[in-house]
Amino acid sequence: MTVADLQQICTGSDAESKAACRFYILGVTQGLNAGMNIADGKIHGGRPCVPEDLSGDALEFMVKTAIGQDLMFYPADRELDASGFVAGAIVHTFPCEKSK
Repeated sequence: MTVADLQQICTGSDAESKAACRFYILGVTQGLNAGMNIADGKIHGGRPCVPEDLSGDALEFMVKTAIGQDLMFYPADRELDASGFVAGAIVHTFPCEKSK
């Protein structure tokens, strides 16, 4: 799925599109967390720390906003892999605090 595909789903007004958008984003988020646990901190791109009390609505809004802002300046990013884009947006928005 490309970023353009995800944007199309996430801007749909029907219940099926709304559910597909939300579940896709939540699935990528959970997969990212699982992957980070498997990697046990041996990563180069940064580890996200998504607040446990963050609502699905807030997460969905963040991703939709990131897509809209990115594509405004980089329209060619429409062809990027959607899961990688969502993961990157999560890492960028919710970086873990560096230990001192």
